[in-house]
Amino acid sequence: MFRYTKHALEKMDALGIERSEVERTIKTGMKWKEEQIEKWHARSAGIEAVFIPQENDVMIITVYLAGGKQ
Repeated sequence: MFRYTKHALEKMDALGIERSEVERTIKTGMKWKEEQIEKWHARSAGIEAVFIPQENDVMIITVYLAGGKQ
């Protein structure tokens, strides 16, 4: 199950990014983990999502256009 922070939802609204695009990015995009913390990144089709995998959920922290301003 995907869960979204308020910040992520606000960014998605401002950028016109749909939940389905974010979820597809996380499922199929290139992924990497930040060193020494549990934050992961996924990038696909011009979208980058920052998320934390949890036991049964994925918490999406923020979303932005890949290569763009965070």
